[in-house]
Amino acid sequence: MDEEVDFKRLALVNRAYIGGIWHRMKENDEDFSDEEELIAEQMLAHPEYCEVWENIDELGDRYFDPAQEENPFLHITLHVTLERQLRAGDPPCVQETMERLRERGVDPHEAQHAILRVLVQEMWEVMTQERSFDVQRYSEELKKL
Repeated sequence: MDEEVDFKRLALVNRAYIGGIWHRMKENDEDFSDEEELIAEQMLAHPEYCEVWENIDELGDRYFDPAQEENPFLHITLHVTLERQLRAGDPPCVQETMERLRERGVDPHEAQHAILRVLVQEMWEVMTQERSFDVQRYSEELKKL
């Protein structure tokens, strides 16, 4: 029960943070930290979620059922995580995979989604099997793309 409460609290904090960035973007606030800039970039790269961002204050703790719809907050957070990996070049297999997919003509956003599917699977294994993130396994799975 405590883990569920903590998860909900974390989700609400994340929503408030993202919502604050959206409101500041609308007000043409240009004083963003690097992290906020990265989140703003990802929000703008996903116009399909504009209505969510516009109505963020009314969402409260609304649950996004993964069987029915994508959670836009999780989606943006995952893109930010991937972008951090790409910018840092860590792990190197992520940048290598992006380059390989681009060379094959895959749309960059779709290439990110392909990589994110692998990342999410690895993160799921970390959480459900209570083990460390396995960069070697992540790399091997990315090579299959």
